[in-house]
Amino acid sequence: MRPWRASRGALAIYVLVLIYASLNPFLGWQLPRAYTLLLWPKYITLFDVFINVLAYAPLGALLASLFRRRLMALRPPYPRLLAFISALLMSAFVSIALEFAQSFLPDRISSPLDVISNSSGAVIGAMLVMLPIGRVLIAAIVRWRGAHFAHRASTSWGILLLAVWFTAQLNPAIPFFEAGLMSPTNLANIDPALNTKIGAYDPLVLLPQAVGVALNVCAFALFVSLILHPKKRVLLNIGVVMVVGAIAKLTMAALLLKAPLIAASLSPATVIGLTSGLLFFLLFSRIGYRWRAFWATLFVFAGGVMTKLSSVYSALDETLKLFNWPYGQLANFTSLTRWLNEIWPLAALLFLATIFIRTKRH
Repeated sequence: MRPWRASRGALAIYVLVLIYASLNPFLGWQLPRAYTLLLWPKYITLFDVFINVLAYAPLGALLASLFRRRLMALRPPYPRLLAFISALLMSAFVSIALEFAQSFLPDRISSPLDVISNSSGAVIGAMLVMLPIGRVLIAAIVRWRGAHFAHRASTSWGILLLAVWFTAQLNPAIPFFEAGLMSPTNLANIDPALNTKIGAYDPLVLLPQAVGVALNVCAFALFVSLILHPKKRVLLNIGVVMVVGAIAKLTMAALLLKAPLIAASLSPATVIGLTSGLLFFLLFSRIGYRWRAFWATLFVFAGGVMTKLSSVYSALDETLKLFNWPYGQLANFTSLTRWLNEIWPLAALLFLATIFIRTKRH
């Protein structure tokens, strides 16, 4: 599978993410009393402006990269300039369309400032791709990818799934390698002020969660081994990936959660499951490529079922009480990363099953 197809997949996924973040929770549609898209907002929050710029920078970069590749093949005059303008116009169209749709949601406010900040982010992203320094950076990333990842048709899609997994880890309210969301009713062992009847060390809670985490860890390690370069230190690189994910989880916990809850994403079940899953992975790390895909598919399914049965699915408003973040956008961030975490096992199942079916028997 060609890398440009994965790039188009990344663009499609990112547009869906923008749609979700812009229109969530998709409730209360009604005819607008006034189209605030044409009215300047009464209040301007610098954090919201920064988030809008940051959110559309990847969109501008992805569009500019795809347009540039297509136009360079067609060889029109000034292909880079045309790619930049096309990326800007397409990003502005997406922004205006979503802001217009927000006019029909009573809980969302659209404004021309959002369109300007979104378009500014797209300009920044497109310029990073078009400028010489951006092309040098892209070339370095391509070389790094070739040195550390497998030279297979499916690798680009695997890297895309890995990026989705890392994004989901940025939500500290999602337990590491589990499903659901933390809530005040299942954290009494961390904060005595929170009341609960069942503690994290109860065997009926600890054992199913630890088994689910172990299965997910083993499945994830097998998944990563399928996209890494086979001649590199695969075990070391898998460990690096998991450590980086854990660091991201704990860093976001320190930034977003209330102080007594910072270590909540690494519960006893998580620690036991991580250790057991990595040891379990060592038993399967030496088998062939195709059968690693088979066992990874099986473990993703089993781990997903187990974590669904043992995890706590609390209401979003209840989970938000655990956070200490005064700048806004928290509900969108929490909801979006939760859905990415829920969708990842399904996407991984499809990816792994495709590898098993398409790989020739040896």
